Amino acid sequence: MLGLVALFSACSQYKVYSVKDSPSLPVGGGILYALPKTQLCVEVTVQRRDLSQAPYSQYAVDYLGVDESYVDTAFRLVGIDVKGVNVADPDNYYYIQVNRGTVTVDDRHLLLAVGTESNEQKVENAERKAENSGRKAQPTAEYNLYDRIDTFYTRYDQPERPSMLSSRKDVRSVKQRAAAAAERLEEVQSKQQELLNGEYEGSYSAEAVKYLYAHLHKQEVELIALFCGEVKSETVKFYVEPQLRRNEDMCDTLIWFSPQYGFIGDPDRLPNDAFPLICSVSGDNEMRQANRFVKYHTSGYTQNSSSGRTGTAAAKFRRRKGFRYRIPSMATVEVTTPAYSVSRQIPLSQLGPVVELPRRRIKAVFDAQTLDLRELDRR
Repeated sequence: MLGLVALFSACSQYKVYSVKDSPSLPVGGGILYALPKTQLCVEVTVQRRDLSQAPYSQYAVDYLGVDESYVDTAFRLVGIDVKGVNVADPDNYYYIQVNRGTVTVDDRHLLLAVGTESNEQKVENAERKAENSGRKAQPTAEYNLYDRIDTFYTRYDQPERPSMLSSRKDVRSVKQRAAAAAERLEEVQSKQQELLNGEYEGSYSAEAVKYLYAHLHKQEVELIALFCGEVKSETVKFYVEPQLRRNEDMCDTLIWFSPQYGFIGDPDRLPNDAFPLICSVSGDNEMRQANRFVKYHTSGYTQNSSSGRTGTAAAKFRRRKGFRYRIPSMATVEVTTPAYSVSRQIPLSQLGPVVELPRRRIKAVFDAQTLDLRELDRR
């Protein structure tokens, strides 16, 4: 029996300690890793028409006949998406003493592989090897005809040097310039129609017609922008840490939104048109129980429990065990507004059980995104 104990001790490559249960453990030459905790990343996309570069916006309705919505600068919600982002759980850190073997953690201190390289490492090493083996000197241009003062090809678009364009001052009023731009737009659109109908004067090849049409279309877009501006989109990310209790759902206001002012962080000073973006999370208890049953009764992993022990006895029992990881459990996440709502099924790590890998020599690989166990080899 003593020989068997010595043999099993020699096969043990790692010693894993709970930082919470052993705060005075001397640290030296080891590795820290943490169990994952899922945060919710809510991406809200907003659009707004920018009229700052549209000097003729006040004449868009009269001269172009466009709808007033084309010169409306109100904010609009055009998209909401929700996804899970794993971070390190500060309450579940572990210290590993590595006698021999390989342990891989990422920059978040989350476990990726035990006893072998992670898939990300393999891909990175293969790419680095291919890059080093196939690296060749790329030719670079040493002489450029343009932008040199010792050639005749210098472009006159440098600071303090006027361009070739005319700098004559336009003395017309804004209304007159808007009318001229509207006339020019009508001419451009007429030429486009002539090209499409084959009525454009002159004989051109198919490639020339495509070039002319693209050039006219560019002019059309630029002229319309002088009246209607440009629609700009922006995506803002909000990170939420769901605080779920047993038999309770989480419901929280992410942010207030106003079509006139956009996002509003101060709920005490809200305009009349403001409305909330509400995030609610509900755990699926039935799926959680089924997930535990399947994992515990078919995989052979041991549960991270103290076998009925409490207090100091439980802490001593947990002081040195094998690698722990979490099995994510699904939750329903909804983000609602008065106009519409978005619902997603997202795995939350903190809702799932904590299980333990075998303490003998193993090879384990975890998914880089979900951090769930993907490969396990008991050696």
